[in-house]
Amino acid sequence: MKKDIFPYEVDLGAIMDFVENRFMLVIKDEFWTEEELNLLKGALELNFCYTQNTAIFVLEGGDIDSSDFYFNIQECDWKENLLNSSLIDVELYLLNEKNEVCFKRKKTLNQQDSAVILNCMKEQASVQFMRNEYEINVMGLQSAFDPYELKKYSRVCIKF
Repeated sequence: MKKDIFPYEVDLGAIMDFVENRFMLVIKDEFWTEEELNLLKGALELNFCYTQNTAIFVLEGGDIDSSDFYFNIQECDWKENLLNSSLIDVELYLLNEKNEVCFKRKKTLNQQDSAVILNCMKEQASVQFMRNEYEINVMGLQSAFDPYELKKYSRVCIKF
């Protein structure tokens, strides 16, 4: 069966952005085995964490190691769309090295969870952005915590 091609070229690793009115979390690896993909049939857990004006999504489930995705609204081209959203959509994609979509899951968050995330995004947007300071905060968080340890800053836990 022919796989869909992801519309954006991305490097190996984990990235995220808010694009086309949804958060897109992408994990790209050389390949995904059927066994790995079958393990994802159960629920995945996505925690939205917020600390030091830094938004972090922590994904766990199946055979995926805890993955952390950092988001900075100050660098988001769709910032106004996000801030004016009422409900938030989240999509997870697993890609192989050919940029083929091997797995996809989507969730529309409820009003309460969306509001928590949007309030944090509004707070982050109101902070004076200094790129070097933000990058130092991210590096500090990454060196101090494994992704699963960031869950202590969780504001919303999403099962999907």
